[in-house]
Amino acid sequence: MSSLAFIGALISSPIFGYISQRYGRKIAGYLTVIPFLIGWLPIIFSELIPLYYVSDSGALGTIRAGVGNLSAILICAIGPILSIRDTAIMCFITPLVFAVAFYWMPESPMFLMKSGRTKEAMEAMTWLRGGNKQNAQEEISKLALVVEESKSKQVSIKSLISSRGTRRGLGMCMLLAAAQQLSGIYPVMNYCVSLFQSAGGSVSPNTASVIMTSLQLFGSIISSILLDYLGRRISMIGSEIIMTLSLGSLGMYFYLQKLDFDLTYVGFLPMLCIALYVLAHSIGIGSRASYFNTTVTAWGLSFMATKLYPTAVFYLGLYGCYWLFSFVCILFTIYIFFKIPETKNRSLDSILRELNDESSKQTDIEVKNKSTKENIPERY
Repeated sequence: MSSLAFIGALISSPIFGYISQRYGRKIAGYLTVIPFLIGWLPIIFSELIPLYYVSDSGALGTIRAGVGNLSAILICAIGPILSIRDTAIMCFITPLVFAVAFYWMPESPMFLMKSGRTKEAMEAMTWLRGGNKQNAQEEISKLALVVEESKSKQVSIKSLISSRGTRRGLGMCMLLAAAQQLSGIYPVMNYCVSLFQSAGGSVSPNTASVIMTSLQLFGSIISSILLDYLGRRISMIGSEIIMTLSLGSLGMYFYLQKLDFDLTYVGFLPMLCIALYVLAHSIGIGSRASYFNTTVTAWGLSFMATKLYPTAVFYLGLYGCYWLFSFVCILFTIYIFFKIPETKNRSLDSILRELNDESSKQTDIEVKNKSTKENIPERY
């Protein structure tokens, strides 16, 4: 059942992406409340397992990563205390509170500028800047430049596909999404309770699940701090190496357990391995690959990895399954080392030239200085 959340995400992400671009971010935000409410109702009023399947794919498909981590910590903490029905009631109330509070949130200034609604964009930006009209005017001027530049650089899908650099870039995006999902992060997180029960560690499974979700949140926070110091490529390689060692050690623990070795004195090892694995994933490949994620690849592989995990455990054993995840990490470490370019302090133009195997006389520093003079923020 845990794999159905990814089917919901696979279906809903393109739909809500289109709605946010076509009708605005605020409309899309309001519409996300509907699947949450519909998804929790069957759990509140019925205990039929098929209805759990429907509600799971409907309610969880639109959760964003950061809020998802906080939500996971909360659910893991209250799960042992409340019944499933009471937990569902609490989760049902949350989107209602969001819908009420979201009323005061203005539409995205960027969307309004793209729609030609400059006056409304100015009002929204003034609200976001705490009433500082001068600051808001400066931001709107920057957005106007970005919108104008984006219109002048619009290209067709055919033109994108015909470019060798964009094809290579798309392939890299898909492989990075595969690296993120096929390393086993969702099977580990979704089955961590049963995993710790199998390991027989001293820490209770529910406590361990809270620790794991907290590590995900902590890792996503410090990853943004380390980004400017390490760069994306180095952090992803380091992430994959630590994940390889952690998963390999976890597989060895379960292999020795199968051979009836006395592992009493190293009962902490599974939790330590998984903690290092989750932290490394969140700091490195988990957060970096999200910059390049492709929806179909990411969510499709998430569903596949989670759905097939019990089957893999049945045929390969716990040790074989985690050795398989470790081997996947080794493969992607090699791929990232030889194929993925560093993007830190580099212009989009220079990265595309590298992907096209072209040399550029204009250095990244020159491009960076030029973009600084023009004062056009890329984050918009």
